[in-house]
Amino acid sequence: MHKLLIVDDEWFAVEGIKSGVDWGSLGFTDIYEAHNADQAKARLAQTEVDIILCDIEMPGQNGIELAEWVRKQFPFIPIIFLTCHADFAYAQQAIHLGSFDYLLKPVDFDVLKLTVNKALDQQLEVKRDKRQNEIYMKYYKMWESNKTVLYERFWQDLMWQRIVPLQSHIERALAINDIPIKSDYKVLPVLISMEKWEKPFNTRDEEVMEYALRKTAEELLLQNDAGQVVQDGNGVIFALLFDDGTKEQTLSFDRMKKRCQAYIEACSTYLYSSISCYIGEWSVLTSVSQSYNALLQMERNNVTASKAVMFYKEQAPSAKEVHLPAFFEWAELLEQAQYDQLQKISSEMFDRLGADAGIKGETLTIIYHGLLQTVFYVLQKRGVPAHAVLGSSVDLDPSTATKSLVQLRAWTMRMIREACNHLSDKNKESTIVEKVKRFIDIHLFDEMSRESLAASVHINPAYLSRLFRKECGMSLSDYMIQEKMKKVNELLLNTSETVSNIAKMFHYTNFSHFSKLYRKYYGLNPQEYRKQFSKNQ
Repeated sequence: MHKLLIVDDEWFAVEGIKSGVDWGSLGFTDIYEAHNADQAKARLAQTEVDIILCDIEMPGQNGIELAEWVRKQFPFIPIIFLTCHADFAYAQQAIHLGSFDYLLKPVDFDVLKLTVNKALDQQLEVKRDKRQNEIYMKYYKMWESNKTVLYERFWQDLMWQRIVPLQSHIERALAINDIPIKSDYKVLPVLISMEKWEKPFNTRDEEVMEYALRKTAEELLLQNDAGQVVQDGNGVIFALLFDDGTKEQTLSFDRMKKRCQAYIEACSTYLYSSISCYIGEWSVLTSVSQSYNALLQMERNNVTASKAVMFYKEQAPSAKEVHLPAFFEWAELLEQAQYDQLQKISSEMFDRLGADAGIKGETLTIIYHGLLQTVFYVLQKRGVPAHAVLGSSVDLDPSTATKSLVQLRAWTMRMIREACNHLSDKNKESTIVEKVKRFIDIHLFDEMSRESLAASVHINPAYLSRLFRKECGMSLSDYMIQEKMKKVNELLLNTSETVSNIAKMFHYTNFSHFSKLYRKYYGLNPQEYRKQFSKNQ
């Protein structure tokens, strides 16, 4: 539960704040008071508090000076200033110190309660980020010092049949590598399918996070049972549980399912990853390669379920015959740049596919190549260079586009939108500004700069800024903010995402700055706008 520190030299003011708000309803169990800066420092030295309410005008050290000390010693504690004077100099200093808010006395208790509640939300986010960073650093250090190879190489060789799948050959490999299991052991393989990272990482960070996925799998999937977590040569993670003749009877599939569910939840919460688990069947070592390939095929065929636990013995039945799109009709619509009609028929197709539980990955591959061939044909026929459409905005890697039905749907929409934009008579000779606007629209959730936008159209950044202002009557940065705020508004009205999460989607780490930008366009802060909209429904 939460702890509050009230710092004010006026006794009656402290008592008024303590009695004026139902602190228990906000989760506060301890309310501490200090009547000067020295008392506040002494309290903070012995008690960890969550929020500080601090008067500015106090004898001795004032609230601003105390806040400077707090920022150095306890940088993550939100400070809400209280003052009798609307002094701009004080407000400016408070903002400079990163205070959460600045309230005038006498305090409106409803406003104070709302402000403290917002500060608690921010504090929870800070603590969560700090915890995630601690977990990251823990696994980064372990990854740095870890050099494991021997056991993993044995399992890779067994999976890929570089070890002949005969008991005598397996026994020899076990002995040579001094691996402490016997050739008559059974193995339960669990394929850990990395579906996507929920935030962008560079290459090194991805390697660290993959290591964290493996160590977490050891803790949550193996627990105290004998086994090992390994990666095959393609980077796919497997948890292997060993059975010396007793485990198959004691470790039920229900227990294994619960372990996998806990693992999936932990990975989503702490490791920014969306994963699924595919549980095989107990196999002798000579059959490990068959089990390995069967789970890989099972993963490939799953194009609809995400963050799921699936059993090999409960695979979906074979898909019904899939009616593929009539690509010649798509070609006709594409030539006419009929984007709305193409979007409609492609959405209907994906809705039908999504209703088919038995759909296989091969179907997605066929659709991918069919659409790609159609687009190439129409572009060539119309004399539009393919690279103009299939640039940085459309990924041509089939393994990425066909990983799931959702990803193929998104890829298809991007492809037909880009193709239609270039084939349309109106946009065939697109201006530089129009291309930049399209680039911004496509990459709205990505970090963009003047330089990256200029690079997308191969011109000088300074020239682009001047050209954009001349054509649009506003700066490039103002336009990007405007478009982001439009998308923010859509998410506020149409999703249940928290405001802080929405801010993070657009890479705003300073929540106060984000709220001010939003207010500039809509006259209210995000929370107020969402609340007002809800009342009007």
